[in-house]
Amino acid sequence: MAKLNKTYNILIRLGILILTFYYLYDQLIFEHNLSDLSVYFQLLTEKKSFPFIITLIVVLLPVNLLLESFKWQLLINKLEKISLGNALKAVLAGISVSMFMPNRVGDYLGRIFILKKANRIQATLSTILGSIAQFLTTLIFGIVASVLFFPYYMPLTNSLNFWIYVGVILTAAFTLLIIVFFYLNFSAFSNILKRFSGKAHNRISRYTEVFSWYNAAELFHILLLSIIRYLVFSFQFYLFLRLFGITLDYFHSMMLIGIIYLLVSGIPTIALSELGVRGSVSLYVFQLYFGTQIMAANYSGEIVSASSALWFINLALPALVGIIFIFNLKFFRNQ
Repeated sequence: MAKLNKTYNILIRLGILILTFYYLYDQLIFEHNLSDLSVYFQLLTEKKSFPFIITLIVVLLPVNLLLESFKWQLLINKLEKISLGNALKAVLAGISVSMFMPNRVGDYLGRIFILKKANRIQATLSTILGSIAQFLTTLIFGIVASVLFFPYYMPLTNSLNFWIYVGVILTAAFTLLIIVFFYLNFSAFSNILKRFSGKAHNRISRYTEVFSWYNAAELFHILLLSIIRYLVFSFQFYLFLRLFGITLDYFHSMMLIGIIYLLVSGIPTIALSELGVRGSVSLYVFQLYFGTQIMAANYSGEIVSASSALWFINLALPALVGIIFIFNLKFFRNQ
């Protein structure tokens, strides 16, 4: 049985390796996205600010990855003690697996299969809590950004627009308070499931109890790490926009970036298709802000390229590195 499990593990790893390489090749080489970016980068290297900005963007990549790794380590330590290094390996492996799976499902698979003893369903539920915190962060910044953007889209000189805006602010504030409250009290979800699951509770109790392991302070810590991580990769996006000649100040850039991430988070994708989706959504949001004609004439290529460059730095490169750690994944354990 041990030899059979070993064989299965090797075959699945090789399958993941082939699929990840194929999808990366298809998107970056066959679709010419990498060659299109390289043309822009050749022009950008002539700028005096290029070395500083690109260095800062690259330095922020490990910061981004380490924040996610630390967040997952804190969550998973309830089940199995792991080092930050192993958590980083799991995050990188997860990015590789997510390249060809819908809605980042591969993130969960790549992480939980690196664990040696923890129950995998419980580990998945703990990992989902981290994803909820990151999505909640996107929601918070996206809703605030949308509220700030409203006057640019519907001028408040009209009294009707003004009162609509007041209603939007109150609705947004109430919505944010509710979702943050429910997140910080997520442990109550175990009791809710216990009440409504009836006889089935005995079968699922070992899984539903996962949510009761994290108190409000711990969940707030996870949310805080998610917010810091959001600010890191949003700042990378802002730097790429500056690099590609979009001279918006930080405040307005973050407003538009917040809306972009909010819209992208609601579109079902696989990681690779995000490249096209992010570019299209980014262009659409900037067109709303600047005006379609101006954007089409001057900045459309630069905005799409900035979005694509961010995708390449934060997903494609980690996915290539993560391939190394796919061989640490154990899909079948020896009993």
